[in-house]
Amino acid sequence: MNQRTLVLIPLLAFALGANAQERATDPLGPVAKCINSDGFHYQTKDRLPVTSTSRPVVTSKGQMAVSTADGYRLMVYRKSSAPLVNLKIERSAQGRFADDRLVLIDQMKELAASSKSPNQVSLDTSMQNGIEVLAMNNPDIDHVSGVISLYTLLDAAHDTVATAYVLNQRPEVREYASNAEYATLRDRFIALLSDCMSRSAK
Repeated sequence: MNQRTLVLIPLLAFALGANAQERATDPLGPVAKCINSDGFHYQTKDRLPVTSTSRPVVTSKGQMAVSTADGYRLMVYRKSSAPLVNLKIERSAQGRFADDRLVLIDQMKELAASSKSPNQVSLDTSMQNGIEVLAMNNPDIDHVSGVISLYTLLDAAHDTVATAYVLNQRPEVREYASNAEYATLRDRFIALLSDCMSRSAK
């Protein structure tokens, strides 16, 4: 995958402010809490400020916006001192999920199309626990730094979107010794995330 593109994507993560917690309800709180299981845990949890109602994404049509009525950004760890996943969980604005979904699918297609050798990737789609999963995975952990896999999970039942930037940990603190071990750990987290979304979102 185009390394520069993937590394820059997290920089578009929503800005955080002092008034982030000033909300009457917390529909995504149970989803975030659920991530603390199966050996995974977050060390930082930042909530989207009330004033942030959208975020930009790059698509085949240029820069577009997806709505963000609420959201969290979590840095997820397991055994290593290095983070494993930079995770965003967001709720679309009322009536906007269908449009947001199309924009995010277009974004993933555009990223896959712009990837180049030796990190050429394809866009894979599947359903897990009733959640639509779009995935892009670099083929070799030894030939990419920063973000090694990008997942977008779309939960139409709860108007919720999760974006998981799975990180290539430094070799000296990696929790995986091969591509196969990495894929097993990555798939284990995505399975947990999809299960949390399907069971915990309100």
